[in-house]
Amino acid sequence: MSARPLAVLRAFSPRTRAVLAVNAVNSFGGGLVLPFLWIYLDQVRGLASWIPAATLAVQAATAVVGGLAWGAVLDRLAPRAVVTLVMCVAGLGTGLYAFVTSAPAALTAAVVYGLGISGVGTVLRYLYAGAATARERGLAFSADYAVFNAMTGLGVLVGGLVAASGPGSRAARFTALYLADGATFLAAGAAFLLLLPHIERASGGKSAPAGPSGYREVLGQRTLAVLLATVTLCSLVSYGQLRSGLPGYLTAGGAVGPEGLSGTFAVNVVVAVLTQVVLGERVQRVRRSTVLSLTGLLWAAAWALVLVAGRQHGTAATVTAMAGVLLLSVGEALVFPVVTGLLNDLAGERARGRANAMLSVAVSTGSVAGPLLAGATLPLADGLPLVGALIAACAAVALVGPALRRTLPAGADLPDPAPEAVGDEPAAATGSAPVTAASGS
Repeated sequence: MSARPLAVLRAFSPRTRAVLAVNAVNSFGGGLVLPFLWIYLDQVRGLASWIPAATLAVQAATAVVGGLAWGAVLDRLAPRAVVTLVMCVAGLGTGLYAFVTSAPAALTAAVVYGLGISGVGTVLRYLYAGAATARERGLAFSADYAVFNAMTGLGVLVGGLVAASGPGSRAARFTALYLADGATFLAAGAAFLLLLPHIERASGGKSAPAGPSGYREVLGQRTLAVLLATVTLCSLVSYGQLRSGLPGYLTAGGAVGPEGLSGTFAVNVVVAVLTQVVLGERVQRVRRSTVLSLTGLLWAAAWALVLVAGRQHGTAATVTAMAGVLLLSVGEALVFPVVTGLLNDLAGERARGRANAMLSVAVSTGSVAGPLLAGATLPLADGLPLVGALIAACAAVALVGPALRRTLPAGADLPDPAPEAVGDEPAAATGSAPVTAASGS
């Protein structure tokens, strides 16, 4: 996005606009139930304390396996059927949570939902990657990030209001929220089933991938393997710590209270959206390797501020923590859309489904490893080893950028060297030519 977000949206292809619109509805639905699963199973349904933990673990494990399976299917079948099936499975899974009253029912819902949700991000990125030019691909990933954060935040707000004071019993309110989330997935599946064929015919897009490839082929490309490892590290120091290491470190010694902590989360959502609105288009004209290095430096500074905040109290601690989260949020908003675009440009048409599946696995791995790292290190020396390790990891991310620049094709590192209009064919033929040749798209 940019200072002219509406102009950028109008310049997107019909396919990209349709995917963004559907993801907006999906993200709102996901936000309705995002914070509540543990509370719902434990306090509302009155299940044993081990069941929420087991449910989340089964859901995460199924998501990893399911993501790899969906990536393989996408590289073999036309996307229309795959996208519709993914959305229906995810909708069925979250809908099943509405009727959970026992451990077997909770674990069944976890398996179905984990299988479905693991494919949602993969198929959406796959559809964005089919954009006509590398510039539109990059802008689409940036717009998707902004839409996801804005609509998820709105969903969390609405879900919280309904859960706290909506009509009916508490169990009925949570049932309604999970059914509403399921309905958004089913609506998305129906929309893609009806719209994708017409959109692709109108835009001249291909209805099927060029041919299958294996995960060994994806990981056998050294640059892709390094990029996926870097995404895992990025996820570990950002997503993986935002709800574990960050609040654990800031609240352990009473530096920041619940009110201050909620303020830092609000900063995260607002800054993530505003960063895309203000910088999303401009960052397309910056080398992707430079964005990666800059993000590592921003995150190192962010965790240094968090380190200082944990040694303060009251307003000073809260303000310093919010400043750290602001830098963390800017880095997230910059790097994840950029590395997603880079990975799709490098992967090529034959391996795009599997590459996006591996990207989902990398983000999930970092998100899971983050809390494990926090749990193991927070009790040591008041959390100082954790924050020190995170600063060192951020410095490592910063060093990956220059190393990648030496190996990336020029068109992959800088796909949009000049601000031509989105979808302009001469721009696609000049600024994006090396990427197109490398990707086979």
